[in-house]
Amino acid sequence: MSRPQQTTKRLIDPKRVAIGSRIRTKRELLGFTTEELGAMIGVTGNAVTQYETGRAAPKPQRFEAIALALGTSTTWLLTGHEPDELARAQTRLELETLAAIRELSYERQEMAINLIRALGQKISSKSE
Repeated sequence: MSRPQQTTKRLIDPKRVAIGSRIRTKRELLGFTTEELGAMIGVTGNAVTQYETGRAAPKPQRFEAIALALGTSTTWLLTGHEPDELARAQTRLELETLAAIRELSYERQEMAINLIRALGQKISSKSE
């Protein structure tokens, strides 16, 4: 009789999958490839893919580098929630603007940001 083969398939942790999903969402929003993000944080593009799929978790010291590269906080990466101090700093108008921008395609988001910056420059130059 032959022995049944043992599978060493690793169970994927739902928390790692959620963290990976946040990393991927933010990376794609910023237009980075996995290789580009990997270069920014000192790992390969394949390692970033492993993080994003939940097959691997970044080492604790790597979380800060990922958050910095993605322009977010480690709290958001780990929980999906911004720290209270950041959430409280936003006005109703800022939150409405953010919600409206999130509904746009990436290209239109860039256009909206450029428009807002241009409006700010015109106001600044008139007040000088």
